[in-house]
Amino acid sequence: MISARIEEFVRTKDVAALTADLRAAGGPLVEPAGADVLVTFVWIGPQRQVSVRGAEVFADPTAMSLPMVRVPGTDVWHLDVRAPRGITTVYQYVVDDPFLDADMDDLALMGRLADESRDRSYADPFNPRRLYPKAAVLGGVEETDEARWDSVLELPGVEPAPWFDGPAPALDEHRFTSAALGGERTVSVYAPADARSLVVLLDGESWLSAARLHAGLASLMESGAMPPAVVAFVHNPPDMRKARMTEMACHSGLTTMLADELLPLLRSHYDVPGDVVVGGSSLGGLAACFAAYERPEVFDAVLSISGSHWWGYLPEPGGWGRDGEPEWLTRRFADAPRARTRFWIDVGVLETGASPLYPGTDHRGANRHLRTVLRAKGYDVTYYEAPGGHDSATFRRSAVRGLTALLTPAS
Repeated sequence: MISARIEEFVRTKDVAALTADLRAAGGPLVEPAGADVLVTFVWIGPQRQVSVRGAEVFADPTAMSLPMVRVPGTDVWHLDVRAPRGITTVYQYVVDDPFLDADMDDLALMGRLADESRDRSYADPFNPRRLYPKAAVLGGVEETDEARWDSVLELPGVEPAPWFDGPAPALDEHRFTSAALGGERTVSVYAPADARSLVVLLDGESWLSAARLHAGLASLMESGAMPPAVVAFVHNPPDMRKARMTEMACHSGLTTMLADELLPLLRSHYDVPGDVVVGGSSLGGLAACFAAYERPEVFDAVLSISGSHWWGYLPEPGGWGRDGEPEWLTRRFADAPRARTRFWIDVGVLETGASPLYPGTDHRGANRHLRTVLRAKGYDVTYYEAPGGHDSATFRRSAVRGLTALLTPAS
């Protein structure tokens, strides 16, 4: 399906008019398509090949990106995808994308290609809405050139979220050496007045740089829209990609670090007599649930944002997993006595489709299953499917929604 605007450009070849339309739209062109919308991504340049990373969530959830089509005789590339209204997600344009013909089963190759792809990725020059790229955070590199950041796509009907555009609050920074995990750890803390609860968020650098969550939380807490809480953003060690795959995959050492090293440090600096919420996104959501599973007497509530609850499948000897089935932690909860923990579990509506990493399930399906198992055990579970995908633009909205629910006293 080709948009009417691209059909017009094919006839006229008027690049100036198309450029004016893109500037007026502030990014991709959007037109009605029944109950949905048709989104047209456009790149203008003399490249050999261009793809869109992010658009695959609308067309092929198992892909890493989607190739664009060049209008013959021009330097205009386009990709037209049908999408639900009200969606927020991120995207980038990738020149000579190394993922297009890659073996998706080769995890080592995926890591190398992620670094290579990052060097070929660009924000939409027509879209002023940008976020610091999470790929740069996970890769442990500093990306100061905003031309390489993630572009934010907000489709008609999206819920406004102006909180993230305000000034970032001052943060305290603490360092400590972890005996449980080894090495020095950093935690950045937002400590508003009159805080009654403590929130511990994994992947602290992603929440701060890629999502600007601290700015949103400060705005909401200062206005009274969210109960005030001390929020501790726990940073990863320098080799972040490797550390996350080890420490956040149901690792008891991470639980010990959080419960027995970090919490005493925080309580020595901040008076927070109320509940302790542990949370994270993606693998961080899995790790937060595992921490509460192991130490329910310590963690009162869990914020699991698009948690990687598919984890568990061991594809080969020495592979990344725990046994021969996906959803290892969900099966542990099913077998264990019920604890008092409260849960917020969410996942993006776009997070569908099987993957070689977790055969037999998909991301949304795994989160739905965890919700069902926990409720069957009698846990207090709030479940939400966010209008977005597996990205910072969606995660930060879910964090606000989830923390507001978990921190608000029951009536």
